[in-house]
Amino acid sequence: MPALDAMVPPDSTQTDLSPFSTASAAGSATLRPLRIVHVVDYVMESMGYQEYLLPKWNARHGHEVHVVTSDRYFPLPDYDDTFGPLLGPRRRRPGVTRSEGMTLHRLACSWEYSVWPWQKRLTEVVESLRPDVVFCHGTATPTAVRIARLARRKGIPLLMDNHMCFSAKRGGLAGLLFYLALARLGPWLLSSAAYRFLGVAQECCDFLRRAQRLPTEMIELLPLGLDTDIFFPDEAAGRRLRAENGIPADAMVVMQTGKLSPDKAPHLLSRALAPIMAADPKVWLVLIGSGPAQYIRQVRQPVEAVGAAERLIILPPLPVAEFAKTYNLADLCVYAGAASMSSIEAAACNKPVIMTDIPASRWRAEMGVGICYKTGDLADLEAKIRRMLTDRPYSLKLASEARQAVLHHFSYDAVARKSEELMYQAIEARHGQGGTGRPERPKPA
Repeated sequence: MPALDAMVPPDSTQTDLSPFSTASAAGSATLRPLRIVHVVDYVMESMGYQEYLLPKWNARHGHEVHVVTSDRYFPLPDYDDTFGPLLGPRRRRPGVTRSEGMTLHRLACSWEYSVWPWQKRLTEVVESLRPDVVFCHGTATPTAVRIARLARRKGIPLLMDNHMCFSAKRGGLAGLLFYLALARLGPWLLSSAAYRFLGVAQECCDFLRRAQRLPTEMIELLPLGLDTDIFFPDEAAGRRLRAENGIPADAMVVMQTGKLSPDKAPHLLSRALAPIMAADPKVWLVLIGSGPAQYIRQVRQPVEAVGAAERLIILPPLPVAEFAKTYNLADLCVYAGAASMSSIEAAACNKPVIMTDIPASRWRAEMGVGICYKTGDLADLEAKIRRMLTDRPYSLKLASEARQAVLHHFSYDAVARKSEELMYQAIEARHGQGGTGRPERPKPA
């Protein structure tokens, strides 16, 4: 995959995208700022997720950006006990606010089923904003259907992204019916409404093609990125945080960040690390996040069994600006379960990373972000951790390469510019088709 910054169009000599271009003094075309409307079911401003950061960087690039979302935060497990103390009530007040150069529209909901909120007046509000282009986050939700129908009816250029992976595919009869519906919905509605479908990882692109049966030529990669404003190496912060948490300066700290849940598998990390902690009193395990109390006890058990309980620290979730600094107390970051954006954040802070070898993580490793272990293989995970902790030249080399890979491929500055390039292309496609705002319906195979 080429670097995203290499795919960003130059500031001059652009194709005429009238009325979104003007002639400069030299006679070349320069692109006018766009009115971009992002539509997303849930936005959690302080958590640093893509649904907030991509609009933030679109706004920083000079565009007028609106985010239309529900009046609630994502229904994380045990929200009131885990994230509630950090973020406040999950239900937010409907209304319009300004944040980091963009306008946030929170809409009241008629109902919410699982992770599907039905936002009142959604299409009416989006249409009233008179967008040049709409970016819909998600391709398999009621919101996606509503926005696709609006875009097709009103000729609005539309991009849609997808975060779904086969590794997290739901099972049972409900899952079967859900994926059958997706396979029919994609060719019937979505492909006739959107200009492009954007997978945030290669596995997500495969999901769009295989599960939703969307045309390959309409699928592109727009990876998750990170905010380089806050994720960077900070040795002073690392020393301070070690002192605040009673961790010796010469300790070797292994860290996992994010949800402490079975799918993220911190229990596998504790099992793999326990014998290493038993043999070396300088090795510590730090987990940052929250999860069900019963599962946390399962995570603690292997370390407690070898008499190293005092070297296991679990810190609560933090606002993203504070959380970013915590990576700097680690020597190694490990993500033993489901794919996690935290692996990219850790790499940005110049930390070596070990991930599971599911497709999304293998792809990140191929891009230079750390290495993978055989999923669920404790012996392999333990061996890779041992090498990272004992072969410092090796781990420092991996850390340096990972940071450069993140800056090259995954900064939100570059990701946002790539999204803007696609937005201009979607607008040009609309003008080229007499204002339909969509490609022709793909012909059946």
